[in-house]
Amino acid sequence: MPQHFRPSGPTLIAAALSEERAALEALATDLVPHTLPGLVEGALLIGHIDTHPVALLRCGVGKVASVVAVTAALAVEPRCVISVGSAGALHAGYRVGDVLLADGVLQHDFAAAEADGFRLFGYGAEIPSKGDPLLVADTELVTAAFDAATPTTTRLGINLRRGRIATGDWFVADQKVRDAIAARSSADLVEMEGAAIAYAARTHGIPWLVIRSVSDSGDGEATLSFWEYLALASKNAAEIVRAILPALERR
Repeated sequence: MPQHFRPSGPTLIAAALSEERAALEALATDLVPHTLPGLVEGALLIGHIDTHPVALLRCGVGKVASVVAVTAALAVEPRCVISVGSAGALHAGYRVGDVLLADGVLQHDFAAAEADGFRLFGYGAEIPSKGDPLLVADTELVTAAFDAATPTTTRLGINLRRGRIATGDWFVADQKVRDAIAARSSADLVEMEGAAIAYAARTHGIPWLVIRSVSDSGDGEATLSFWEYLALASKNAAEIVRAILPALERR
């Protein structure tokens, strides 16, 4: 389905955890709860970041929770959907606090199970799928967002990159699992909601972006690192969102 910016309406920004949304709330003003069928109380806040209307959604962890919440929140008729939060790095070259703006997202656990692992469906696998596990972002939109964020990355010293994000219903905290996901998916970061949220937005013809900041390395230390650096990762990702909002409203 073609994706079009609506002439009005807020940017819907979905974060899985309260801690991730809190970084966005710290940048926002005039926030008020907005009740919708299918959302728990307090899940959706309507307000502004600078002068830009936003809807801040706490969507819950994982593909199912996030897609249900985002689909319900589409009732606010957003002009764009952004999935934002923390992620684990899948390979060397990413440090805690780095931010990635996704050129594409995929479901790393959408696969044919086998005794020694599994084969991914839909992109390069022998078995085709209608599940569309790989979604390619709009190149012009990603480029505009990246360019808009450049002054902020320079001012705050945030390392912003473009790349691929893998989504699955696993918190990755094992080096062998991490390396296997990286090999199968050619992704840079791994998290638990982005591809599902992008799929929901695309299905409804709404432009989307996925933005993640590194909180851990997806290895045996990931659990400790995640909680230690969640606030930093959330803050850096929120600052990038703030920087790109003017560019989204010009589209």
